[in-house]
Amino acid sequence: MDILRKNLLILASAGSGKTFQLGNRVIGLVARGVEPEKIVALTFTRKAAGEFADAVLRKLAGAAADPGKAADLRRDVGIPGADFGAALEKVVRALPRLTLGTMDSFFAKVVRGFQYELGLTGGKFELLEGPRAEAAADETMAAILGEALDEESGGEFLHAFRRASYGKEEQRVVEGLREFVNLWQGHYRSACGVEWGPKTLAGVAVEDWEIMKSGLIATVGRGLDSVDFTRKGQREALEKILEQFDNHTIGSGSLGTPTSLLESLILSVAAGEPPLSVKFYKEFTIGGPAGEALGNLIELAARCELAAALARTRAVRDVVAIYDARCEKLLRRRGLLRFDDVKHLMGEWVGGGDAEMRRQAVDFRLDARHEHWLLDEFQDTSRADWLGLLPLIDEAAGEGDGTVFVVGDRKQAIYAWRGGEVALFDEVILRYGNGPQDHPLTLKIEPMCDSWRSCPEVLALVNRVCGDPATMGELFGNSANKWEWQEHISAKPLTGPDQCGEARVEVVEGESEDRLERIGVLLEELGVGRKQMTCGILVRTNAQVKTVADHLRALGFDVIEEGAREPAKDNPVGIALWHLLQWLANPADGFARGVMEMSPLWARLLERFGGHWQAAWEGLLAITSQSGFAAMLEEVVEANWVGWSDFGRRRAGDILMALAALDARGGATAREAADWIGRLQVSQSPGVAAVQVMTIHKSKGLGFEVVILPEISNDKLPVTQRFDVAEGSNWLTETPPRWARDLILEMREAEARWAARQHYESFCMLYVALTRAKRGLYVLLEPPGRTNTPDRPSLCNWIARCVDSGGGPGVVWQSGNPGWTRSLEDMGKVISVNEGGSLQQPVPRRERTTPSGLKKSSAAAIPSSTAGMRFGSDVHAAFESIGWIDAVMPDFPRTEAGKLVGELLEVPELRRIFTRGGRAVEVLREQSIDAVAGGKWLSGVIDRLHLERGPDGGVARVEVIDFKTDRVSGMAELTARYAGQMAAYREVMELAYPAARVDCVLLSTHCRAAAAV
Repeated sequence: MDILRKNLLILASAGSGKTFQLGNRVIGLVARGVEPEKIVALTFTRKAAGEFADAVLRKLAGAAADPGKAADLRRDVGIPGADFGAALEKVVRALPRLTLGTMDSFFAKVVRGFQYELGLTGGKFELLEGPRAEAAADETMAAILGEALDEESGGEFLHAFRRASYGKEEQRVVEGLREFVNLWQGHYRSACGVEWGPKTLAGVAVEDWEIMKSGLIATVGRGLDSVDFTRKGQREALEKILEQFDNHTIGSGSLGTPTSLLESLILSVAAGEPPLSVKFYKEFTIGGPAGEALGNLIELAARCELAAALARTRAVRDVVAIYDARCEKLLRRRGLLRFDDVKHLMGEWVGGGDAEMRRQAVDFRLDARHEHWLLDEFQDTSRADWLGLLPLIDEAAGEGDGTVFVVGDRKQAIYAWRGGEVALFDEVILRYGNGPQDHPLTLKIEPMCDSWRSCPEVLALVNRVCGDPATMGELFGNSANKWEWQEHISAKPLTGPDQCGEARVEVVEGESEDRLERIGVLLEELGVGRKQMTCGILVRTNAQVKTVADHLRALGFDVIEEGAREPAKDNPVGIALWHLLQWLANPADGFARGVMEMSPLWARLLERFGGHWQAAWEGLLAITSQSGFAAMLEEVVEANWVGWSDFGRRRAGDILMALAALDARGGATAREAADWIGRLQVSQSPGVAAVQVMTIHKSKGLGFEVVILPEISNDKLPVTQRFDVAEGSNWLTETPPRWARDLILEMREAEARWAARQHYESFCMLYVALTRAKRGLYVLLEPPGRTNTPDRPSLCNWIARCVDSGGGPGVVWQSGNPGWTRSLEDMGKVISVNEGGSLQQPVPRRERTTPSGLKKSSAAAIPSSTAGMRFGSDVHAAFESIGWIDAVMPDFPRTEAGKLVGELLEVPELRRIFTRGGRAVEVLREQSIDAVAGGKWLSGVIDRLHLERGPDGGVARVEVIDFKTDRVSGMAELTARYAGQMAAYREVMELAYPAARVDCVLLSTHCRAAAAV
């Protein structure tokens, strides 16, 4: 590879050494005589930018001091006589002027230096980021709402907001506005030439529904006698559907309870082949005038739902326009910009006019400063990033001394949700690489597939899964065609019996808790915490990060989360010190004082200041007022230091250093100190702890000796409920309900494009997760469940099929040596959260129990299989989606559980439970409860809770509804089994609402009935 070619694009697979090549490019340019100040190297995180700068300096220093390294580096950069000592001196002298950083920081630097040239004249430029940016957004929302209430002009905003939230009236105003801003402002600022909610797209108006539906329904009704029904009940079912359409309100979305006949009708109408061939137990045909009118009725409903979505979209644009104008007035004109504002400012030249002329003036001066461009992680580049850079890249790629170097990997494009656009690769290749490859100006494309990170055993699993286009095509359809794969080979294979690694796929029976237990056992087997190795446990969500980290800490492992530790929350010492500060801030805080009393700190405090808590409280505050929080806490810590573990001492040190920084600012209160420590996070490298738990997104760019993937999703891809915005070539809109999208070609095409992007990002997510491992890769899969099918398009099913798991359980695929870790060196002393220096065993104040734990046991009736438990969870999830069915009918998933819940709502007795009927009643779903009753701490979750208000506005009646999927002989058996649980719920509700009547109801999906308990 000619690393110094004028224009070069490297497609670098995971672990193939892109940082190595980036460093060589910079070093080669400097060694060839380029001034370091003329080089711009941009990436996406400060951490990556810092690592890149360090790599350049280390490599230059090594080559300057070691002739052997110098010879290797001369070969790599292709400059036989390069003087790396002189190059190192040039780089060090130029360090303050070097541009090796993030894309965001570069844009901010340009705007700061050319504020007035870019049209920013309202005040001195200041960048808003993090909490300040969030606070500014909330202040802007508050100002808009204040104006809406206080000024006549505010009526325009409220009118637009009502139109934008049509059909979603239960949503609170502030939450609704924040949702609109987060979802739509980026579209608003970047959608140049795009029409929002074009009226012509629907072909009808919302009002057409009420005008036309009655005539169409009447035509169908008159033609029913000519329909050749093939089974009893078909006509009645069809008449019920006609009634649903007659009662349907456009904008509500739902057509009512989903039935198999309705689904069959929609599929037949979407096929567009008259007559309508449908199935309800048996197939039958609806032809003639009745079939034509029914098809027209269903299409009209779908088109009118689209018209309502288009109208909401236009109103959303009005809302966001008002918000954006307010941001312009309150923030941008005063020079207060967020990163998105900076990017938008850099890309305004696209619109032509004055903005283009201003940008040309800026580029003329920048071109003189910067000639050589290096763009890292190009797959994460957004359209806004690219438009901001494009004029500068164009200049460097053309005639002259400038150069362009782009490096990235289409297979690691996991940031589409924040704007990353992998399609930019194709645009760059078309723009700069469309000429002859031997032409000096043509962009040269070089692939890099050999991995310097992963051993052959790990890559065997990577290749087996990610290099299986047949399975990908069967599961994900045409989306798999975009996945470009070359077999990954270990560039430096480990040899010998003690130098190999292992990859393993296991199916773990049970729920996620069982996989948690398996993680602990696996870490013990591998010797994590005892051997010299790093271990990354990668999960999908932040909630999973917390769950896994807490579980492993309880087992005694030294754990950090997301590359940072929280000294006040992840260890007993820190927790005690944090609650000490909270107690100082509020001596009436019984919980904080209780934590203190359960720690050895309490006895030492009473011994130091006397036998009463007030003396200790006053004494600590007296020390603080004289010497500061750090000095006070240091005195508290000193008395207990000897008995603490190294782990606890490190956490105490973190807190003391943070308090010293707070003291230096002066004037902090005890409340501010407690909040300061509660939010404290300390960054640390993966090697600091035995185990690092993080999301897959955060793991990108990292590598670990051992990687465990315990939560590979079995959710069907894509998740259609997340399809919020449909986009065409020159339009965008909110999405109508799913059944309507199925009937409208433009929506089907838009959803197909969206689904392909979701599929591709999921491919990339799994690829990134699998390629973080250096020597040990362990994948834990859930067993195939009741909702699973061999062709289910999920990541879990993808892996299972590629390794021919057969459903497990146990190890279903393995390569390498399971004992590979035995050759690793021991760590010496094992650092454990629970080693001898822990605070002490906790003193329980109350016994904790759950209402569900009070049920009468019955081994025969409770479904114990994994499939049964998963089905029960699916049923509860479907029930959770129901608000009031006489307001909005939910769109249930097309699963066995979804169909069951839809059928249950047809039972009048059960339907009444979910019908508001004009009552002043509030519904709470999956409501957590905690209460102290009878000396016990009751903690649980109520499936559904109704709070009915009386004439005075207070709660007059409480109704507790619990959903049960048990297979029982009748309601009597069910009520006997759960009498204890419902009595506990009743007791808690009577404590919470002493003046209200409390009713408890069990709803049985098996008996299709409900009973009071």
